[in-house]
Amino acid sequence: MNNPRPAGLPEIHSESWDRLSRYCSVCGIELVEQFGWGYEGLVYSTVSKSAIKAFRHRELYENELKVYLRLRDHAVKAAHEFAVPRLISWNDEFLVIEMTIVSPPFILDFAGAYLDKRPPFDDEQLQEWEEQKMEQFEDRWPIVRSALSFFKGHGIYLNDVKPGNVTFGDEDSWGSDASGRS
Repeated sequence: MNNPRPAGLPEIHSESWDRLSRYCSVCGIELVEQFGWGYEGLVYSTVSKSAIKAFRHRELYENELKVYLRLRDHAVKAAHEFAVPRLISWNDEFLVIEMTIVSPPFILDFAGAYLDKRPPFDDEQLQEWEEQKMEQFEDRWPIVRSALSFFKGHGIYLNDVKPGNVTFGDEDSWGSDASGRS
């Protein structure tokens, strides 16, 4: 499959794009549209209704893969009311993970998660983090916190908790990141 390099792709993602493109070529996958990009890498949808994330760094790829494998092994498809993408395939050479596409409400983006250990923050940092999340999620913070507790029950401590990664489906009314960046 020939997936042309998108115009305006940030230079920091050129290697991720090249690996993603090679993976798609090897697997016969055609990309449809860009879902987002951020520090970790790029995310695209495919004609087969999946999402493929290409990572910039092996460490983030390996961490997110471990989380997806844990979720698969524990048969997790949702965290309370939030859908969770399911692992379809992965490739260690190309640093890509293919997953199902989920509709809101959902929780995603696990590259910054901690497995089997709490994030290395002191009490003051944790308090500041919680206050920031309360501000971001307003009256929905208790719902998000409950979902985070669900993940903790599986040994997964989410770190990149923000609107966009935790989506209710009506974000226009409460401040989503319209850029699509993750």
